[in-house]
Amino acid sequence: MNYSYSYNAGGGAAAAILIVVWIVAMAFAILAIIGLWKTFSKAGLPGWAAIIPFYNEYNVVKLSNRPTYFFWIMLGCSLFAWIPFLGWLLMIGLFVLWIFMALDIAANFGQGTGFAILLIIFPSIMFLVLGFGHYQFNRIAEAGSAGFGAPPMPAGGSYAAVPPPPPAAPQVAPPVAPPVPPVQAAPPAAPPLPPVQSAPPAAPPVPPVAPPVPPVEPPAPPAGSTPPPPVQ
Repeated sequence: MNYSYSYNAGGGAAAAILIVVWIVAMAFAILAIIGLWKTFSKAGLPGWAAIIPFYNEYNVVKLSNRPTYFFWIMLGCSLFAWIPFLGWLLMIGLFVLWIFMALDIAANFGQGTGFAILLIIFPSIMFLVLGFGHYQFNRIAEAGSAGFGAPPMPAGGSYAAVPPPPPAAPQVAPPVAPPVPPVQAAPPAAPPLPPVQSAPPAAPPVPPVAPPVPPVEPPAPPAGSTPPPPVQ
């Protein structure tokens, strides 16, 4: 019997499945690139880094605010993943690192653990949500927020800028005391009284005036005598 028809049918089905899988994988890859591009741009990182192999992983590490050695560990895991048995261990370690980074990326965009779990499972879709959603890269994940407790990477040329601290409450100046009215000068004192002049010495007592002596009448001439003639 000729089974070539069955073989051709089976090969055609397998090819069709591979084509469908390839199309789906390309679609997810394109969605991941678009989402990473937009997300990188929001964080001040170069958006075109999403299309560069390995360099996009480096920028994902910076997006999570993890130290640079995370990238080198991920790169080593990716390069040696083909080694039997060791490759499985490396892939598990790579997944653990991705969990820490996803938690920090979610925190940097102001999201919690639930969002981070979705980012871990569906990174292509969730990067689209971050890139085109209303989420803003408004803070840097705190030290030790998810995992090894490494200090945050300092913001430099890679990040757009560290979000400014919230504005301080305006300081209310204490109420100014009303101005003290000028002290009015006392009225000038009365002019000094002139020195009291001593009274002039009293005049010496006038001696009493002797009463005038009455004129002495000449004695009367004796009777019978002739009075002398008046003096001419």
